[in-house]
Amino acid sequence: MTLMNRVTRDLPKLGDVIVFDDIVPTELRLGILKLIRRPIWSYGWKSVKERDRFCFWHAHFAGGEEESRSSCEEELRNNSAAVPIHELWKLLSATLLEGHEPLRVYANGHTYGVEGSIHTDSTDEQNYFTTIYYSHPLWELDWAGETVFYSRQVEDISKVVYPKPGRVVQFRGATSHVARSPSRECPELRTCIVFKTQLRDEIA
Repeated sequence: MTLMNRVTRDLPKLGDVIVFDDIVPTELRLGILKLIRRPIWSYGWKSVKERDRFCFWHAHFAGGEEESRSSCEEELRNNSAAVPIHELWKLLSATLLEGHEPLRVYANGHTYGVEGSIHTDSTDEQNYFTTIYYSHPLWELDWAGETVFYSRQVEDISKVVYPKPGRVVQFRGATSHVARSPSRECPELRTCIVFKTQLRDEIA
C-alpha cells in the first residue's frame, strides 16, 4: 500500500483549512523567535511576482524555485543558520506532516501596509500542501494580520485564521488565500514560517 493511500484521509481536502494550537513546545518557539529577530530578512518578495505591485519581507531557508518538486530536506538539515527551522520540520514531519517531504521552506514578514495578494501556492490539487507556523511572540485582535481563505471560485471568504502565536495552519496549496496587513496599531513584525510539501510516493 502506498503511503499516500494510508494518510490522505487525515489530510485537508481542497478548500479545507485545519488549525492546530499548542503543538510547538515553548523551548522551540523561543529558538525560532531568536532566529527571526536576527537580520535574516530581505525586502522584495511578492505573492505573485508577475502581477503584484508591492512587496513584503522574506527569508529563504531551503528549496528550489516555486515549480520545484525535489525534496529540500537535506539542504534544510545542512543549513547551520536555520537550526530551529529544521527542528520545527522534524516535529511536524513526525506528526502533522508524517510521510511528507519538504519542497520549499522560508519565512515571510509583514508590517503595517505591507501585505500579499490573493493567490494559490500550486495548481496541483492532489499532492501539494502548505503548512504555516506563526512565529511572532505575541499578537492582539486589533492588530489584524489575518490569513484569509477563499472559496474555490474566489467569490467569497471561506475561512479567516487569526495569526495566534505558535499556531499551525495546514491546507492544500491549490486553496486561494492571502496574508492581510497588520493594522496601524501593530508594533510587531507579523512573521510566519512556511513549509511547502508533498507526500512521498511509497514507503521504502
